[in-house]
Amino acid sequence: MLAVAFNARAQTAPPPAVRPPPLGVMQKAILEDSKPYEVAVGAVPTTILLPAAIEAFEGNNITTTPNTAAAVFLQHEPGTRFFSVKSLLPATADLNVIIGDSVYSFRFYYSENPTRTLTIEPAKTVKPESPVHTVRITARRLYDILQDAKTYFAIKEQHPEWERTIEVAAPGKLLEYPGYRVVIDQVFRFDRDDTLVFRAIFLNDTAAPLYYKPNEIGLRVGQNLYWPSFAQVPRMIPPRGTARLTWDVSPDVDSLEITNPKGGKASLLDRTSAPLSELGEYVVIARGKGGRTDTIKFAVKFPLPPKEPNPLIVSKGPRDFGIRKLVLSQPEPGQNFGYICYTGTADGRRADLSILNDFSLIVPTSTSP
Repeated sequence: MLAVAFNARAQTAPPPAVRPPPLGVMQKAILEDSKPYEVAVGAVPTTILLPAAIEAFEGNNITTTPNTAAAVFLQHEPGTRFFSVKSLLPATADLNVIIGDSVYSFRFYYSENPTRTLTIEPAKTVKPESPVHTVRITARRLYDILQDAKTYFAIKEQHPEWERTIEVAAPGKLLEYPGYRVVIDQVFRFDRDDTLVFRAIFLNDTAAPLYYKPNEIGLRVGQNLYWPSFAQVPRMIPPRGTARLTWDVSPDVDSLEITNPKGGKASLLDRTSAPLSELGEYVVIARGKGGRTDTIKFAVKFPLPPKEPNPLIVSKGPRDFGIRKLVLSQPEPGQNFGYICYTGTADGRRADLSILNDFSLIVPTSTSP
């Protein structure tokens, strides 16, 4: 928890909301030595995983020593098949990675939305086409699939065969819509059933509840759109939480008053905490005998601007008059999560949905049930 000094200031309009920094992206690619991989890097580490142990590096504008002038800083543990890089300067850098008799090339460039992970896998051997077979999935089987996905990480050690039959990915992909966001947190593929299960997190950035219908959550893969086969989701995303204010005042305070952004006033003297539902600037004034006053101004913001502390803590000495400690916790989005199944079958024919597809979940919402 970070304590910060707070100085009174003239009332001003709150700064415009600032969007949080990008989360970065997670990518996969096929192993090939015929062209360089172009990789976005930034201030956070980018981890690159190769199919075999790395034998040597040859680089340009890259350093392995901290506090050295170069575009990119590289870390690698000898004998492993992965390495990490991050940007030191907004410039490009080149790297050759030697594995056996092959050389794989990378070009790194600076980006505000860097690649967080890049997994490079050998190309899969193309199997001869086999006759199309039908897939029949019962309601009971869909229910069992959903339960397996929900408990996968808790009991997979007791079922080692699951790692051979269930593919798992954690893309962490963020989908942004007006007033709300959806995170694709985990994806499970059940090959025998040609079925995907999504663990999705729903975030409401508004001050009102948002409602949606589970059977209308569409899965878009390229030009194709799939509808849920089975879903366990809450149907309502709760509203954005209110800010919370707590305080402690000296014993000689006779009155404690708060003014909200709309000019409304309320007494806080007989309380120790209060919810703050309005966004904008608040003023708290403590008054004592002899005309003594202590004033603190602060702003309730959503989303919280980058680099601003949350909670905001204002503290004074134990002998000071007035507000000796004030703690402001900024509002957070309302959220919940759920699981949604999609089968790729149409008329019993397999669609072979891949866990590596670029997925989008379409979640139409409304303000009424």
